[in-house]
Amino acid sequence: MYLLNLFRRARKWFDDPSKHLLRIELNRSAMEYNLSQLEKLFNKHYLAIVLKSNAYGHGLKEIGIFLNKRKEVDYLVVDSIIEAKSLRDNGVSKPIIILGYVPRAAIISLKKLGKIIFVINSKEQAEILQVLVDFKLRVHIKVDTGMNRQGIAIEELEHVLKVLSFNKKIKIEGMLSHLADADGPSGLTTQDQIRKWRIALDLYRHYNRSDKGVFHFAATAGTRYVSTAENNLVRVGIGFYGFDTTQDKQLHVKPVLSFWAKIVNLKNVKKGEKIGYGLTYTATKDMKIAVVPCGYYEGIPRSLSNNGFMYYREYALPIVGIVSMNLAVLDVSEVIEPLHIEDEIEVYAGRSGKLNSIDHVAEVCGTIPYEILAKLAPTIRRVVT
Repeated sequence: MYLLNLFRRARKWFDDPSKHLLRIELNRSAMEYNLSQLEKLFNKHYLAIVLKSNAYGHGLKEIGIFLNKRKEVDYLVVDSIIEAKSLRDNGVSKPIIILGYVPRAAIISLKKLGKIIFVINSKEQAEILQVLVDFKLRVHIKVDTGMNRQGIAIEELEHVLKVLSFNKKIKIEGMLSHLADADGPSGLTTQDQIRKWRIALDLYRHYNRSDKGVFHFAATAGTRYVSTAENNLVRVGIGFYGFDTTQDKQLHVKPVLSFWAKIVNLKNVKKGEKIGYGLTYTATKDMKIAVVPCGYYEGIPRSLSNNGFMYYREYALPIVGIVSMNLAVLDVSEVIEPLHIEDEIEVYAGRSGKLNSIDHVAEVCGTIPYEILAKLAPTIRRVVT
């Protein structure tokens, strides 16, 4: 009872927004809209939403609980058994596809998680499963059609199907692959992968002797190819979170995430004075600065030093000086309204087109939105609004 009361007090403290300096907001309306778009576009397919890497930085628990209640979603997809267990521990009951490698010592733990689909990525993994599994387990076989990363070579598929058939506890439920260049302009590599996919399908059906199954090769960018070859499930990751990586921009989705920080210090800096590590910024005039408690640990790339922006209301605030581990400094000289400690700053915008939008930040940093999102610290409080 003591521990339970202690947990409740800790949870009450954590849920009190006044005690947090940082907050990531997840827009419920945007998530609902994005699901409706995906359902409309792919209504003949099963819909699987990818929650790997802390749900692309959005929050595994928060996104999992939200999706668990959505009838449009047939599967959740994670990278690891740890992510799958976290979802189950938080009451998420939908079927979960585990894409990544599961250590052989952890395989027995799958039995307790329920409604797990195990992805077999290698011939050796299939041989391990055939020996170790003594409980009912659903599996999808991943075939490597040309990405040369994970997956079984087509030349090994026949062997894998035979090996798995020796263990009657294992149910071969489907097959998948992954497109290496689905967002590329030419499509030639993808067409070659789809040709190999068809060969793999023929082999699968010959040994599994069934027209039924779950077949998928299209992630968000690859959804443009769903009509070109047999498949009945789409795996949507970044698209659900509001970033359209398709060549023809057919998804029309809205960003889900915004990031907020409270000011923790306000200072006046005189012309000629320097700011931050390495003294890389010199004030060209008397100026006012604000300090916010987020740096590269929290997910603000160091490459935004003297190169990025955050917002206070409609004011774009330049980042001045080096972004440090847990702090960033903003030039607030142009803000007319009086600023106070604990006033909120918009770190990342929840819509495109702003200087602090995720897509613009990724462009400035020479990377992709995935990396910016995935590096948002898991310790930051996330709320669905």
